[in-house]
Amino acid sequence: MKNFLLCRDIEYIIQCDKDGKIIGPISKIRAHLPGLRQALTHYSTWSMIFNPKLGKYGIQLKNPKKHDKFGAGKWDMGVAGHNSYKRNEGRYVPMNFSETLVKEAQEEIGLKVQVISSIDKFVKLSKTKLTRPIAIIFEQFHYKTDKNNEFVGLAFVLVPSIKLEFKDKEVVDFKWLTPRELTKFLKMETNYCDPLPPVFKKAEKFRRKYLDS
Repeated sequence: MKNFLLCRDIEYIIQCDKDGKIIGPISKIRAHLPGLRQALTHYSTWSMIFNPKLGKYGIQLKNPKKHDKFGAGKWDMGVAGHNSYKRNEGRYVPMNFSETLVKEAQEEIGLKVQVISSIDKFVKLSKTKLTRPIAIIFEQFHYKTDKNNEFVGLAFVLVPSIKLEFKDKEVVDFKWLTPRELTKFLKMETNYCDPLPPVFKKAEKFRRKYLDS
């Protein structure tokens, strides 16, 4: 993709089909217009963050001033963001799920995440004393509702501490909950983003299969 095809002052995200095949760039503003938001699929990277020492998941409270009506002031998964385009040697190229996770984790909550590509290596590292956050993209799927239409790369992130920094002001609070506490939270509360329950369910399935030993 030639760099003159995209404007530098516009954020472009990745439009794709329901199977994740890339169609091309679309401005984030256009992708979120009423009607188009539900009709056009785009890439997103989502994650659940887990502290194994505490046995707790971390969820974020979105800034009510920096999000749309579907997310403003609501509790959500650990880190999430749209895959966008980056400049590389004079061209714009789409960012993959690992790159997007690293970028969003750093910007939203100040985590420098190392993404592991092998499940065996990830599990092996999970049994050691972690010195930095590690993550794996463990599932890709199409998520479509009456509000959203996204092809998702879902990550499980392990963190050695709960020290965070809200760098870009997208996040205003963070809480840590055990799986049982988070289950109760989702039953008792309503102020959370729609994807949180299914993402938590997928994360718990992954954790119990690979990490709960």
